[in-house]
Amino acid sequence: MPKAPLHIPHSQYSEYCFHGIPASRGIVNGNAIVIHNDLIGDYQEHISIDQIPDELERFSQAVIKSEQQFEHIISISREQFPAMSHILETYSMILMDADMHESIRKKIKEGYSAENAIFHNFNAQKQFFLLAKDPILSERAVDFDHVSSQLLSALRNKIISHQVCEDSIVIATSITPTDIMTFKQQNCKGFATEIGGIASHASILSRSLSMTSVIGINDIVHKVKTGDTIILDGNNGILIVNPTDETLSQYRQRSIEEIQYRASLGDLAHMESKTEKGTHICISANIDSLTDIDEAIANGAQGIGLLRSEFQIARYGRIPDEDTQVEWYSTCAKKVYPEFCTIRAFDIGSDKFAEGLPKEENPALGVRGIRFLLKRKDLFKTQLRAIIRASKTKNVKLMLPMITNVSEVLQTKELLEECKSELDQEGFLYDPHLPFGIMIETPASALDIESFFEHCEFFSIGTNDLTQYILASDRINEHVADIYNIFHPVVFKLIGTIVKDCNKAGKDISLCGELAGFPDATDRLLSLGLQHISISPPLIPGIKRKVINNQIV
Repeated sequence: MPKAPLHIPHSQYSEYCFHGIPASRGIVNGNAIVIHNDLIGDYQEHISIDQIPDELERFSQAVIKSEQQFEHIISISREQFPAMSHILETYSMILMDADMHESIRKKIKEGYSAENAIFHNFNAQKQFFLLAKDPILSERAVDFDHVSSQLLSALRNKIISHQVCEDSIVIATSITPTDIMTFKQQNCKGFATEIGGIASHASILSRSLSMTSVIGINDIVHKVKTGDTIILDGNNGILIVNPTDETLSQYRQRSIEEIQYRASLGDLAHMESKTEKGTHICISANIDSLTDIDEAIANGAQGIGLLRSEFQIARYGRIPDEDTQVEWYSTCAKKVYPEFCTIRAFDIGSDKFAEGLPKEENPALGVRGIRFLLKRKDLFKTQLRAIIRASKTKNVKLMLPMITNVSEVLQTKELLEECKSELDQEGFLYDPHLPFGIMIETPASALDIESFFEHCEFFSIGTNDLTQYILASDRINEHVADIYNIFHPVVFKLIGTIVKDCNKAGKDISLCGELAGFPDATDRLLSLGLQHISISPPLIPGIKRKVINNQIV
């Protein structure tokens, strides 16, 4: 189990300690290699009419060169790490998007340079993801930065590549998935970055490849020099520069304990998740990709408690059509059959898909989740039809995000009936008893949950948003990070009330927020009467161990 961070002085032994966000477990040490990301530099913003043909050709050649580089690294991943290739393929899909190409070419024909056109269009796409309420989706914004950087470098006939030494630790402003694949081939031990999130593709890939990583260390590229001795603690989010012999010795022991801990979890995957008193606790998985499903199954998940359908938007750069959605939902449902697959409707907000809606000063309290979907019923109906069609395996559930009142549920149910009627006429088979539920992530739905009982079969507590709304603290705002506390007593108090009300009414209730993934919270959640949690696949063995050792319920 992870231990509390060691107290390491900043100057007594001439060693320095920096704190960030733990993104991938492990404790490693090695020599630092600092990578300073090269900026493209100034470029010509506008071109003359006679330059347009050459500029269009420059763009075409840049696309070809970039695609060749992406295909090279994808081919390597397919051979050596096949489960990870889908992440890298996302970059290729963004690069080769026909609509994006058309928009860039249009800008060039209007007199913009290729660099300016690329920057303008990719930045517009990035802004959509940055406005997303779900951090999983907002992390996808950096993918557009990485692809545009590749294109801009190709325009200048540059190649973005980094050579690192074996057993080294990379220090960089940011890391791309292609970088990580290269580093893994070169036996790099891990990396630390200034920016990024735990849901970014880089973090996901580092966890899948067991590369220790720490993110969010401010200005770290200017605080570490290439050649410095580094300890990277991915369990606690710590980077130590030039550690003393005593510190090295302490961390070597911790590294041994970490290896033993990981080995001990291997046998838990196929053990029943039951407390010492015999209470079965359902542990399902939160997923956003097919690879996540494979990992969830390998770790013994009982179905999918939360399928983030927004992943499709991140992958395609737009809301995909009905048939594309059907294929993805069906594949997910079939992979976990006969266990259930709970699909959450798009949890997105006011953006380029919401023409006519105002831009918002406070997006977290604006047109998000179900509010957006009911204002764009054309998009919502497409998704509902796709989910209904995928339900023919009879293990699919539909869940709505950001619910505050019963009217939102009733409006959705009207749309559902419209979709079913249309699909009946078109001859599609589906589950006529498709289970219907909602996320409890606003105080309004939590405090008035009884009003929803006659309309919903199940409920899922989203503690991430529920906490930020209870404490009036933005969960992604570093300036109020000390206020946003998922372990706050009032959070547990409200969870207890929700669970008690649902259990009394005989309604299925689960918890799929970040809180469920903390072993320190497991016993307390079970004592509140919760018997179903849904968490990230890598966390399942550790939480299952806590459940098996529980002596309370």
